[in-house]
Amino acid sequence: MDINREIKRTVDTGKVILGTNKSINALKTGNAKMLIYTQNCPKSIKEDILYYSKVSSIPVLEFGGTSLELGTVCGKPFLVSVMAVMSPGESNILSGGKVYGS
Repeated sequence: MDINREIKRTVDTGKVILGTNKSINALKTGNAKMLIYTQNCPKSIKEDILYYSKVSSIPVLEFGGTSLELGTVCGKPFLVSVMAVMSPGESNILSGGKVYGS
């Protein structure tokens, strides 16, 4: 699975939330189907994401690039450290995640 292509397809055909606070809130409430975070995401945010993923059994995926690269893949002119997939659309993004601690 080409993760960049699947993220782009998710952004184009599905529904996503960009941004740390809104994405973590979607994770806490169980509304997100998956969370994606970047390698350079701050450690405290990554720990929160992994904790809430375990509690809510929602898979997470570590994007193998920086916030700038994820923003570019999403077609946005800004940094994206965390994004929540609310609906995958026509993508197969949900097959690439992992629930931590289970």
